[in-house]
Amino acid sequence: MQNCTQPTDTYLNDETYAALRAELVRLASGSQVHDVDTEVVRVLGEVGGVWPQRAEAD
Repeated sequence: MQNCTQPTDTYLNDETYAALRAELVRLASGSQVHDVDTEVVRVLGEVGGVWPQRAEAD
């Protein structure tokens, strides 16, 4: 596994990008979320299919 210090670009199809953006805007606009970090991880993964590299081992 390569250890990179700079993130690589990830390109999503327009529909996924729009859904991801909408969920993150909803989250940032003051919705009452108990654990914001967990919710961001959920949105990135479930809506955008964006996961940290370490998740590949799971």
